[in-house]
Amino acid sequence: MIAISSGLASTAGHLIFDEDPGSRLADLTARVSRTGTLDGGAVLTHSGFSDADRTLTITATGARQLDQALAETLMTLFSTLTRQYLACEAGHFYGAIDAANFRNGDLRLRFLVEEKLSS
Repeated sequence: MIAISSGLASTAGHLIFDEDPGSRLADLTARVSRTGTLDGGAVLTHSGFSDADRTLTITATGARQLDQALAETLMTLFSTLTRQYLACEAGHFYGAIDAANFRNGDLRLRFLVEEKLSS
């Protein structure tokens, strides 16, 4: 189950739906860069890991039109006022909805993590 809500009280409500197998909630990205050297080799620089580098991709099949409206409200109306909270099996996160698509009853959201609040 995935829940997304605004940090402010809202009469629009919140999104709650079951996780779809197409969702990507466990992807991790480290801060690694590779620079080619003059001798044909490479130098890797590993600067660690931060949850703030994560992007969560959420897919909900069979979403209702109301879900699309709520996603749009969370993304547009509250974007300048506050970030959103996302709770799922991978943890509780603070961030923002970056993109939302609704096609043929499938809702797809991209959530940029600013901070992980719990494990």
